[in-house]
Amino acid sequence: MFLSRYLRISRKRISYCGTKDKRGITTQYFCVNSEIQPERISIKDAEILDFFRSDKMLNLGDLVGNRFTIDLRVKETDIPKIGETVDQINTRGGFPNYFGLQRFGSIRTNTHKIGKLIVFGQYEKAAMLYLYDPEFDKEDYRANFAEHNDPAIALKEFPERLNFERSLLGYMLEHGNLDDSFSALPKTLSMMFVHAYQSYLFNRILSMRIEKYGNLLDPLPGDTVLKVDRLFNANKADEIQVNRLNVQKIERMCRDDSMRVSIPLFGYESRISSGDPGELEAKILEEEKVEPDMFRIQGYSELSSKGERRIASCKPVDFQTGENGKLIFSLGKGIYATSLIREITKKVENQY
Repeated sequence: MFLSRYLRISRKRISYCGTKDKRGITTQYFCVNSEIQPERISIKDAEILDFFRSDKMLNLGDLVGNRFTIDLRVKETDIPKIGETVDQINTRGGFPNYFGLQRFGSIRTNTHKIGKLIVFGQYEKAAMLYLYDPEFDKEDYRANFAEHNDPAIALKEFPERLNFERSLLGYMLEHGNLDDSFSALPKTLSMMFVHAYQSYLFNRILSMRIEKYGNLLDPLPGDTVLKVDRLFNANKADEIQVNRLNVQKIERMCRDDSMRVSIPLFGYESRISSGDPGELEAKILEEEKVEPDMFRIQGYSELSSKGERRIASCKPVDFQTGENGKLIFSLGKGIYATSLIREITKKVENQY
């Protein structure tokens, strides 16, 4: 958004592989489909390290992985224990592949709640929750809107920087309601809400599996396993169903890090697993009162999601500790460093 405004071109003419943590110092490639002069670009807190021409635009999903250097603030006496803890994590097959908290919003961690309302077809409630969520929002202008429900007044009060909220309010002012207001937002933002709800369901199933079985590495009859590469990127086109005849062979391959147990990111093409894994999945879906076919979003076909699968556990690659608790490692695409750090700090604090 910022780069498109700075360059005065459409957001559609800028592409990249994935989002980065805004609080980190990150390096990332961008493709800009426009005649620009990179050497003349000056953006606060950003530096252009290199630029060149390409005959292919980057797209989400093109990323292979990320290399992290993290300054972990721990007690000096705990620094030597970090490597031991990571060894223990790897011995058990890795760390749970949770979606990190930032998946659900950097400040207002409610994107999954908005996504659930979209999946349930409650579009006006979803838009209202985006504009004001009493669980997180303390700003007067948001609370005022919840009381008077007048978009004209709200547009005078909501800060100019809140582009997306103002887009919803502008739609409401023009149409008199918020029923179809998500059409006023970028598709990528609206899809983020649906993806967040899928991620929330995944995290719940993963937590329940850990609680019941403890071990995420060993497959169970009824599981679906995926082949993985060195960075634990899964080949989602090559699913293997686990049964009582092949479970021991697949268990060996999981322990050799060539396969991993997977959990559904539910969508309209998803199917519930069989056996014990399916019972866990069905229990979560029942508690949420959601069915896979509901991810075929009525009235917003572009927000529909057919679903896919995500591995349940993974390992940090080329892990090493530097000076003063600095951690250096690589992870495959879509794997959250925050999930690994959470496991490290939790085990260091609890074990020693």
